[in-house]
Amino acid sequence: MLKAIETENVTKNIIREITRECASRGINITDNCAAYVIKLMVLNPEHGFISDRPLARDDVQLLVDVCVQKLSEECSPSLATIQMQVYFDTNFATRHDIINENRANIKLRTMPLIKEIIETHAKTKEDLEKLYRKIVVTTATSSGLGNPTNSSILREARAVLSSVFPHTELSQFMAMSRKYKEQQITELTLITTGIRLFNRDCQKGGEGIEDLPNLLQKAVVATQSSLESQLQKLLGRVNVLTTAVEKCVRIPDKPKHMYRVQEVEEEAVGEKTEKEGDKDQAEKLHKIPKKQMQMVWDGLTTARQLEVYLRKLLMEVVTSKQVLAELLDKLKLRLTNIHETVRFRTAIPTIQVYPQFIHLSQIWTSLQEEMVFLSNINNLAWNLQKYLQVLEYTDEGVVKQMIGNTQVLTDEARLKATTGLKIDSTGIKCEVLYPAQVTDFDKIPLQYLGFCAWSLVEGLGALIPGNPNMGVCQWKGNYYAFSSPVTAAEFGQDPDKYVMSLLNLMKKKPELINLLQLQEQVAAGCVTAELPIKKPEPIIKRNSEIQTEVHPTPSHIDPTYRWNEWDLKRDAIKLANILKCKTKSVQTEPSYQKMTIGLQAKPSKSQEVQTIQDRKFNIPELQMFI
Repeated sequence: MLKAIETENVTKNIIREITRECASRGINITDNCAAYVIKLMVLNPEHGFISDRPLARDDVQLLVDVCVQKLSEECSPSLATIQMQVYFDTNFATRHDIINENRANIKLRTMPLIKEIIETHAKTKEDLEKLYRKIVVTTATSSGLGNPTNSSILREARAVLSSVFPHTELSQFMAMSRKYKEQQITELTLITTGIRLFNRDCQKGGEGIEDLPNLLQKAVVATQSSLESQLQKLLGRVNVLTTAVEKCVRIPDKPKHMYRVQEVEEEAVGEKTEKEGDKDQAEKLHKIPKKQMQMVWDGLTTARQLEVYLRKLLMEVVTSKQVLAELLDKLKLRLTNIHETVRFRTAIPTIQVYPQFIHLSQIWTSLQEEMVFLSNINNLAWNLQKYLQVLEYTDEGVVKQMIGNTQVLTDEARLKATTGLKIDSTGIKCEVLYPAQVTDFDKIPLQYLGFCAWSLVEGLGALIPGNPNMGVCQWKGNYYAFSSPVTAAEFGQDPDKYVMSLLNLMKKKPELINLLQLQEQVAAGCVTAELPIKKPEPIIKRNSEIQTEVHPTPSHIDPTYRWNEWDLKRDAIKLANILKCKTKSVQTEPSYQKMTIGLQAKPSKSQEVQTIQDRKFNIPELQMFI
């Protein structure tokens, strides 16, 4: 992987460019698909990317062009295989992950209600009634038993809750801390769910609760039958394509000691006829266009990849069937124990019955999670079928011409045909392990999913199943199966050559990396003998001086220059309007011979005035004496 590709920002920019270019061509792709194609295209040495230097500007544009060209291929089984791999890796999840995601979704839906209940501070009687109704709705919603908007279901849920958590205990609930409030709501949900399930079993309630055990049993059988039908139909196509590809792969001549007695006798009788038939078949194959033969090769890869995914989904369904059987046994046993506990008793200690109701609720929740898991499996199987439509573009006439008069063999028939043969360990570098020598021989992890290693290299990606019953070649801790002792002998002469050649082939056919589970080997860069890479020629740099004339052409600026034609039109309209106008002057009689005179006003001054003094006079008082 290039250093620049490992940079997150650079990768996002390249993905953005690829998606934009594909959208302009009417191709809708996801960011995951674009990122996956980038990684695969960088591996191809024919594109000239070098892993020990960062991407230049031209390299980025080249990478975008290469990825867009790959994503724009029409009727391409190779592209369909890559898209299938991206879709499955993105959407497939283990049982544990699906169950955890479902629980997280349920918690996310009910969290606003629980938070509102915890943060409510009810004081009046009406507030307490509203709080109790919220608790009822929360327990009904979290249990998943029917539609919580149905009035009859809410009425039953309220009646069950009142028997466990009376209205009078709200004051104690309000005094609890946030943590204990949440724990009590969860516990109330489990207990009320178990009581409603028990009432349903007693036929005294259970409004809106579906017959989940019966539905699950039917769903598992239907899903398994559907996957087996799809797989059987696919295997018919795989057998035809495998026979056609196998017929075109050149098998080396067999030494006489590797033939069985019957084969030697048949060869002595029909040696001449066989050679003539091989010559005619070779002439027919040379007439087939290379592009059409490549479609058959890539179509087999697509079919084998879908086979791997369908078998994986089928194994998950078989596991789900076993889990369902265990859950149904637990459900039946738990209901029986509850019936025995409450039989002929009017008062039962809560410590005896509440844990049983909680366990019953947990069993039912596991059944609901199995339904979610089966729904996910069905969606995956349905969406995977669209990638098989690309095989319809394969020319059936070409396939028949490649097969010739050869009988179409299944994988089982191909294994049966090589039964009794053994790989000869003399003269080869590998250690040969036989089934009789190794315990648990069937559990040996075979490289390349058990396909013949020699055929993959010599057939340029031909997926021919190997037969481990003949023996398995061990080389550097890895185990390889082969389609015949002859191919095993060829491989054993130089194992490193074939291993390295196959890893180099993966770079040109990147869809095989995921199919043959070689991600770690390719990512680790364990290819030591790579194909020749077109390295860019070195750029020669020199220092040179040049002198340019300051002003080679005299400049002239015209102030009246107009570059916009609309300015000229605007000036023309203005001149046309002026030609139609007249200018006149008018003098009125009252203002005739009047002049404007300017006056200068003197500002006023503040002055003080002194008045005369005020004086007083005394008048003699009149006195009268008697």
